[in-house]
Amino acid sequence: MSRPERRRPVATEFYEGTFTLQWHITHRCNLRCTHCYQDDYSAFESREELLDVLNQYEAMLRACRFKGALNITGGEPLTHPDLFWLLEEARRRDMTAAVLTNGTLIGKAEALRLRHCGVSYVQVSLDGCEETHDAIRGKGSFRSATEGIRRLLAQDIDTTVSFTAQRKNLRELPKLARYCRRLGVNKLWFDRVVIPSHEDTEQLSLTPRDFDRLCRRAARLNRSRSVSCARALQFIPCRDKHIYRCTAGTRLLTVLADGTIMACRRLPLELGNVHDSDLLTVYRSAPELLALRQAKLPSDCEGCAYADACAGGAKCIAYARTGRCGAADPDCPLLRKKARISR
Repeated sequence: MSRPERRRPVATEFYEGTFTLQWHITHRCNLRCTHCYQDDYSAFESREELLDVLNQYEAMLRACRFKGALNITGGEPLTHPDLFWLLEEARRRDMTAAVLTNGTLIGKAEALRLRHCGVSYVQVSLDGCEETHDAIRGKGSFRSATEGIRRLLAQDIDTTVSFTAQRKNLRELPKLARYCRRLGVNKLWFDRVVIPSHEDTEQLSLTPRDFDRLCRRAARLNRSRSVSCARALQFIPCRDKHIYRCTAGTRLLTVLADGTIMACRRLPLELGNVHDSDLLTVYRSAPELLALRQAKLPSDCEGCAYADACAGGAKCIAYARTGRCGAADPDCPLLRKKARISR
């Protein structure tokens, strides 16, 4: 493989002692998106259940000497009656907390409460501009979400927009970037929809060529800082100096609304349940997590200048396409270039 630009790869903030818990406090939602993979609508029903998980997380942070970062999500977290109470409790324990939302339920009162809770940021999902977003998430959802964004920005809350790229919205990124810049959004980032190959009946997943084209569009937008490219493999065309490394199972765990513990929501490996185990025990002893942390570099990545920092790309994409977490991310353009040279 020909070597990319010669420079020392830089690992991101994931290796500075921060451990993220992505916590789906509810699977209930006011929208029904076309790409949603949720098939149950459970939730943590009481403050006692919420406190139990928070205590488990705090004990894990203390035992492992991690800094904590809570990402509270759903479903739609603003449908949960104890969201703001939970955010206040996290702040009382000196944990940073962010909220990942569809944005449609954020009125003036909700934005004010989020500011008072001291959230580090709020992430709102937009899957394109109005026509495309509404086709994916439901009529009127774009207008409601952007009103929510304006209310967050009015409270000086750090507001991020996430864009989930799929075949239906592939061309929307530049237009959405311009729109977000006019709104004053702090950051727009994008990622790929993750659907196992045998379940992708509507062919929503990007092809490697789709992903490459999207990244090249993002690279042009990145020059004006309209789009953040600090995600799996995006650094290659974007020439981003920070290289994303998948942290599933190393610096990231997920708890679903039924208590299931996973390395990542997009990586369907069930490791245990907070109702009959605890996060620290699972983190230290689950065979799947140990395998993730001890995984060797994919053989296809050997010799790549980015190998030590990137470690093979997104594990969830590799698993969805190949059934193996340890495979190289099949969307990597350097991997495809290597294959063409070897023919």
